[in-house]
Amino acid sequence: MAAAAPLPWLEAFAHARGLRYEPEADERWLRAWEPYATVRVPFRYEHVLSATGSYGSLSLARAVLELPGPFEVGTWLAIVQDERLHTRAATTSDFGSPFAEPLELVPLRRRTTGEPTFDNVFASFAESGDALVSAITPSLRRLLLSWRAPVHAEIRPGGFILTPVSAPPDGRGLSWVLDAVHLFGEKANKQAR
Repeated sequence: MAAAAPLPWLEAFAHARGLRYEPEADERWLRAWEPYATVRVPFRYEHVLSATGSYGSLSLARAVLELPGPFEVGTWLAIVQDERLHTRAATTSDFGSPFAEPLELVPLRRRTTGEPTFDNVFASFAESGDALVSAITPSLRRLLLSWRAPVHAEIRPGGFILTPVSAPPDGRGLSWVLDAVHLFGEKANKQAR
């Protein structure tokens, strides 16, 4: 496996936003969050952007899967450490990409939020109905629906994981992902305020 070469546009992007950039990831921190509920575990992470804030940290990386052929595909995967989150739940609207874990392998029980518009688009999982409704709040459901894109979201005690699998690997796509992470974090923490 060859080391990831630095990408000048990504280095400039990170610098402009006050983020640290590492072409080759020190995967220990990222691997500590595995396995994910609805996302397949990648065989490699690369091009990591990171930052530390008042409530935790952000690690945004390209998660790379190896497919038969051999082919590789990657997507942005954000891991946000946030000490204000205390519930565990996951939801996804991605049922066909290589990153989607088969629903029967998700370690949490499938549940509905009681909001038909959301439940018709997203499969949601939690240990209890109360945990699901507490974690995937009405405002968070509205946000996820507004994106109209395949996404995986998982809230855990101490943070969340967000994987918008169709975001392109360019500056525009990365800007969207960072905005999405910020908005998701705000909505996920409404329950904790």
